[in-house]
Amino acid sequence: MVIKWPSRQNVFFLTAVSLLVIVNCSFAQDEPVFAPNHLVDAKMLVEYFEQMSVPKPFIIREGQQFRQHQQQLRQKLLECIGLSPLPERIPLDIHNTKSLDHSWCTIQRVYYQLWPGVYASGLLYMPKELPEKPAPVMLCPHGHWENGNANPIVQTRCLVFAKMGYIVFSPSQNHYEDLNLGISHQTLGVWNNMRALDYLQSMPEADAGRIGVCGCSGGGLQTEMLTAMDSRVKATAIVGMTCDFREILFPHGSHCNCNHYPNVMRYTDAPEISTLGLPAPVQYLTMNDWTKNFRFDNFPRIQLLYAANNLAERVHCIYEPTEHTYDKSKREYTYWWMERWLRNKKQLQSPSEPNDVQTFSPQELLNLTLPAPSDSDFNGISLFYQSARHYKVTKLSNPGDIRSYRSQMLVKLKDLLGEEAKLPRSAASPEILWTKIEDDLIIERGNYPSEGGIRVPAIVLRRKEIKGKLPVVIICDAAGKDNLIKENGNNSVRQLAREGKLVVLPDVRFSGQLSLETLSKEINPALMKFNAAEVIAGKDDDKFGPKYRITAWERNSIVWGRPLAAMACTDIQGILDGLALRPDADLTKVQITSHNSGALATAVIFAAALDNRISSIDVDLQNCCYENRKLPVLPFVLQHGDVLQWAALLYDRKLTICNLPEEAGNPNWLESIFTVSGNRKNLCIKQAGQSSHTF
Repeated sequence: MVIKWPSRQNVFFLTAVSLLVIVNCSFAQDEPVFAPNHLVDAKMLVEYFEQMSVPKPFIIREGQQFRQHQQQLRQKLLECIGLSPLPERIPLDIHNTKSLDHSWCTIQRVYYQLWPGVYASGLLYMPKELPEKPAPVMLCPHGHWENGNANPIVQTRCLVFAKMGYIVFSPSQNHYEDLNLGISHQTLGVWNNMRALDYLQSMPEADAGRIGVCGCSGGGLQTEMLTAMDSRVKATAIVGMTCDFREILFPHGSHCNCNHYPNVMRYTDAPEISTLGLPAPVQYLTMNDWTKNFRFDNFPRIQLLYAANNLAERVHCIYEPTEHTYDKSKREYTYWWMERWLRNKKQLQSPSEPNDVQTFSPQELLNLTLPAPSDSDFNGISLFYQSARHYKVTKLSNPGDIRSYRSQMLVKLKDLLGEEAKLPRSAASPEILWTKIEDDLIIERGNYPSEGGIRVPAIVLRRKEIKGKLPVVIICDAAGKDNLIKENGNNSVRQLAREGKLVVLPDVRFSGQLSLETLSKEINPALMKFNAAEVIAGKDDDKFGPKYRITAWERNSIVWGRPLAAMACTDIQGILDGLALRPDADLTKVQITSHNSGALATAVIFAAALDNRISSIDVDLQNCCYENRKLPVLPFVLQHGDVLQWAALLYDRKLTICNLPEEAGNPNWLESIFTVSGNRKNLCIKQAGQSSHTF
């Protein structure tokens, strides 16, 4: 039986009637034991996943309108990858290894400085003959090839370009992220390549006005991002990468981590990003991978954009039915494209690549190293961001300062959680699945609408004979409602209900009934409506098992700009809105508590900060905070505050924090906020080992 609560305007009129209907119609003593339908829950999450993955509209703009949009979107992307403002261009401090001699060029490894004390390196191919002085330049970022830019496939295109008279530089692709500080793999990748261009520009032999970039797979992503961000790039070949994000996001798995950078899908999708270098000519080389559908799904729109700006000849797309590789025919298309736009050679046929290109063994190139500097110690980026962008503890000495602080922090919190990106609700009121009497309690199961089609399963308990509005206690537990409802006796949820509370046990994402561990075997590609070009396998092993699915949702949520904490926070708000429609809920007296999960604790703190209906908060942080990296990532959070700073927004409520880790900062700061606010008696902080809850 399904009952929908009446609309808000009819609540008071229907209070007595609603209770009577429940008593007369729903108390089936022979109600079967409730068993959640995991497949239904999995379908619900996959549907949400697909809604969040729908590409943003790609609007055709021209002239000044496009240039304005280009500038604005570039700025947004720089913010997404933590490069706004751009770092200072400190001295490159170039260090060169010895050279290897090839019949067409010399090869040496070059080290250059990105941030103070943080170096990257790349392989420089300097032609022995330069038909033009200064010569055109090719930047050749590589992808996830074995041995990186020492791989023979990567070497081959670099050597052939050098033979053609291009100065070639292949920067090493390095990986590093610290998302809580705002550092993603793209922070390092884009800045690395920008600094590589700085190095090439510094060479007297190089023509800074003729810079081309080409790369495949991860190198294609680097090519796309650099072209979008840096107008020095004059011609581009993106190989085996550009596609809608939904082609590489899955509910059961995720693509390479370098594709997952924060918040990008709030604003745009990869095909539009690839056009931000306009008027730079762009070539797309696609194949039987995630780019297989690009020529149908995306390229026509890109053609319209270039044509609208009188640049129709500057885009080119080739599809070849090959595996994911940068083979000879694709390399030849790239040579032709670069000759066309960097040397104005309008030949109809692609230059032929020699059949016998002599490459070095990967080890010979890998051995080109110096004792120092090294391009492996990238934790220096975190140290730099810690110094330059980490939040500073703010001294607040009067109530006015505290109110202003909360106002400013709420704006930041809403942005961190992607409040503007959350989906509109598809339902207005809860579904009550069934109710029954157990001893002196009425126990009710229902689904409460959250964003999109998400329904939060919840159990509601109250004492049978109590009438009127009851104070509300919401309990979020990692193990879930069905674990809590089994308990009896003192300090149990049943005892709370007997004491006159309306007790609500929701399984917000991703806890209890909606935990990814529980739904792991059900969440799979077969539930997807979108037919992706290439779907990651879904085997239940170490790589594609439950842990992989949990990681996938965290990684994919980063791209959406709706991190896991935001989803749970929104679900709590959905519970509150559903309770507001109940005749027996007193929303002037709402207490919320979390058990057994630092992630749930932070979601509760965020929900309370955003919703003044919550008057009392009791959370167990489980020794987790953002500084010690024990919570699911929340990109950029440490540029604004850790758990104490967000808890300070609750200075006018009753707040209990258990198991606060020392890395979160000095709790005396939070105590001072409550003291200045005249509310010190309502703050209780318990360090690790002192955990207890006051319901």
